[in-house]
Amino acid sequence: MNKQALLQGMTQPEERLLFAKVLDQAAFSYKRHTPAFTDFLDMAKSGKFLEKLRSLSDLNVVAFGGTEDCERRMLGFAPDYMELEGKDFPICALRITKHKKFGQTDLSHRDYLGSILGLGIDRGKVGDILVSEEQTICFVSEEIADYILVNLEKVSRTPVQVEKTDLSEIEAKKEIEVRRLTVASVRLDAVAGSVLHLSRGKVQALIAGEKANVNWNVTTNPSLLLKEGDMVSVRGFGRFRLLSIGGKNKKDRTGIEVGVYI
Repeated sequence: MNKQALLQGMTQPEERLLFAKVLDQAAFSYKRHTPAFTDFLDMAKSGKFLEKLRSLSDLNVVAFGGTEDCERRMLGFAPDYMELEGKDFPICALRITKHKKFGQTDLSHRDYLGSILGLGIDRGKVGDILVSEEQTICFVSEEIADYILVNLEKVSRTPVQVEKTDLSEIEAKKEIEVRRLTVASVRLDAVAGSVLHLSRGKVQALIAGEKANVNWNVTTNPSLLLKEGDMVSVRGFGRFRLLSIGGKNKKDRTGIEVGVYI
């Protein structure tokens, strides 16, 4: 593995340092013939890093955050002869239940994240936080799960109870709004522009600026043809999954169905 060659193109010091740490985990897995994992990475960085890591032919590289739909994900490395699945990742799911009679009832993602980080925990150890009225699921690195379990007593000013739960028991599908649209083509720029209400010029500039991900991988190709099941995100504007592609209408436009995450 040529670490310096892989670091080419990483011009931002913070991003370069983070990718160097990712490569250290890849090298550890390669040399020790054992799985190795990064901390949680945001969607943009994990997608960009995955694209750079595709040249590592002797390693399996897998991204996982707790469920299929998680945005913050760890990268896992294993020798190419070894299978690597979600259950192998050092991720723990914590179920946080608030005391309804005391404190706030409308706690936000920011409230939960702030209270967890307030325990002195690094952001890289915390994955997605799925907030709902009844309970909140937080994905964290296994190494700090027990610490949170013992020390997280309040979120904002609201008393909470924390318990571990099995990843397989979590239905963490985020809420989506299904829309039926017609597009000039199933090119990335055409579909993303229509779904996210962006002009074609605007979405093309965002794609050129590495702000678009398809199936968690950064792409700079506006003419990329999307397929059913593809997950698309444009940083700062939202994300959606292309659920189905239909036929053309009398105006030669293609009917599509998308699930927009809200």
